[in-house]
Amino acid sequence: MKKTFQLAFLISIVLWAGGCDQRPAVSPPSGKTIKVAIIAPFSGPKQIKGEQGLAGIETARKLQPYLQNGGRIELILEDDENSPLLSVKALEKLAAKEKVSAIITFSDSDPVLAMAAIADVHKIPILVATATHPEITRRSRYVSQLCFDDNFQGTVAALFVRDELLIDKVAVFRNPANAYSSYLAAKFEGKFTSIGGEIIARIDVSPGTDDVSKIVKSLYAKTPELLYLPVRAEDVVRISKESHKLGWKPKIMGGDGLIPYILTRYRGDLKILDGMLATDFFVAGIPLTPFGKRAKREHKGPKSTFAALGVEGFTLLLDALNRCQEPEDRECVNHQIRSTSNFTGLAGSVTIGPDGKAQRPLFIESIQNGQSQFIVKVY
Repeated sequence: MKKTFQLAFLISIVLWAGGCDQRPAVSPPSGKTIKVAIIAPFSGPKQIKGEQGLAGIETARKLQPYLQNGGRIELILEDDENSPLLSVKALEKLAAKEKVSAIITFSDSDPVLAMAAIADVHKIPILVATATHPEITRRSRYVSQLCFDDNFQGTVAALFVRDELLIDKVAVFRNPANAYSSYLAAKFEGKFTSIGGEIIARIDVSPGTDDVSKIVKSLYAKTPELLYLPVRAEDVVRISKESHKLGWKPKIMGGDGLIPYILTRYRGDLKILDGMLATDFFVAGIPLTPFGKRAKREHKGPKSTFAALGVEGFTLLLDALNRCQEPEDRECVNHQIRSTSNFTGLAGSVTIGPDGKAQRPLFIESIQNGQSQFIVKVY
């Protein structure tokens, strides 16, 4: 995956010419059933990821109800509440009791890192839809990322802030107890300083932080031009509200999934969040491939990043299953996932290499007048 970009390249690739449509020939139902498990937060603070991800999967099933050999997919759902302990228990339960061919997960990096640590013991292919920590695929040969990782995301964010927004001084927030937040903050900071930017403050914030007002007042005196916030949506809203009280509106930028979550859960706060930026997998209004257009027409629920990843992830998994003579053969399924080349996704191609890393588009978006606004697309 390319990790360095020139500004001209960032701007030149905004437009996308859609790839070929994917509608494989399907045999009549054979009566054979293939089991696929979904591990996701279907309850708790992150349940929107599980609910909307599953809605996307159901849309993909409408578009392609059977495998090419006529086999039917049976979904087995496991709610991990986005907890590493429950994620591991779910994986162990599936390994012991269910003959699943593969697992798709919509959980965050901490739960997926916990599963990756034991995945090789159970030898079940796991396709990771939303967890972006780079170590996920390095810990197991059975775990592959549908999503881009934080090396790519942090690099693109830093280049955009420095070269496109022409910002010199940034304050970086992070949650030190969260693997995703800590890594993405560090990656952004490393790249930003390497190209001449200055980090004027580093602030730790977590669910237990209750002095946000004091933090923001202290930061205000240092006059950062942008706040980089790879933290929970709740903390982004708290920080923005405190800034608003001071009459201060710095530019803010977050990571993947942040804007869809805010648009769903914090609609009453969108006015003070107007203009915020974020990196993400999809953005409303982007050019779609023919496959993406069909999926958009078919999908009846919220058209979110998580739903889009559900559509794309399940369809990509079906493609891997179809390339195996025996879809129950986990070794074959795992190999085919990691042999995915130029798969036509919703808004561009997706390639997953032998290392389980995905090459796919990244989008930068902004909240404008209460809606997500497409800014730029980067490969």
